[in-house]
Amino acid sequence: MKKVLLIGADGMLGGELRERLEKKYDVTGTTLQTLDICNREAVLNKVREVKPYYVINCAAYTNVDGCEVNYDLANRVNGLALENIADATKENDSTLIHISTDYVFDGKLDVSKIYTEDMNPAPVSAYGKTKLVGEINAAKAEKYYILRTAWLYGLGGKNFVKTMLKLSETHDELKVVSDQHGSPTSTTTLCEIIEQIMEKEPEYGVYHSTNGGFTTWYDFTVKIMELAGRKTKVYPVTSEEYKQMNPASSDRPKNSQLAKDKLKNIGIVPSKWEDALAVYLKEELK
Repeated sequence: MKKVLLIGADGMLGGELRERLEKKYDVTGTTLQTLDICNREAVLNKVREVKPYYVINCAAYTNVDGCEVNYDLANRVNGLALENIADATKENDSTLIHISTDYVFDGKLDVSKIYTEDMNPAPVSAYGKTKLVGEINAAKAEKYYILRTAWLYGLGGKNFVKTMLKLSETHDELKVVSDQHGSPTSTTTLCEIIEQIMEKEPEYGVYHSTNGGFTTWYDFTVKIMELAGRKTKVYPVTSEEYKQMNPASSDRPKNSQLAKDKLKNIGIVPSKWEDALAVYLKEELK
């Protein structure tokens, strides 16, 4: 049974991943309380102790607006800590699987086009900048998979779908941005991708890892209400209008559409975002 060190095992993604992996692997999970990834010696010692085949990093500071005001903390967790993890992974000859984000791109690509893995990152937000530092450091492991995901939601944590469902209980209408494009991605789909990467062990590198198809936040919300049987009306607004309504929010990419050809070429075909959402809502609404 291969050993896995799962960092961030209590998060929305990590919690579900741990549950799934424990059926096939010998999993050691760490949390913020049990491993400080910013502490180099602690990380080196943990990897030496576990001697994992895979080190999976699900830990991140993901509060996009929070990253703007807590840049140093975000950079330590999302960026600099990855050098500790990569060095420990390399020393132990393990393989690193690191979760990254669409925010490493500036989102300014015309929405008729989609981002491929070989396009140059150019983050504009603090979150994106710190996650790019993390990608650069993760690659120092040499044996690594960087999985860029987007618009992630799941059962175990705060996310957009839960927020919309909660708002629908107290609001007759909602205004949602209609000019930002991407792929809503369920943690279940991302877990499936991670598991298949672990089984197939394809060529090392960066893989875009989201559900299939593209939509906007507005159309995503309309679909949530439809599938959940909610009567709340959803109205489209532009990013600029949303910014006027929420001046403290940081700018989001207009185009977060990630190409998945690289995954498909190794036989991994994620389900369509609508199908994944339907599966999620069945559980969430129980």
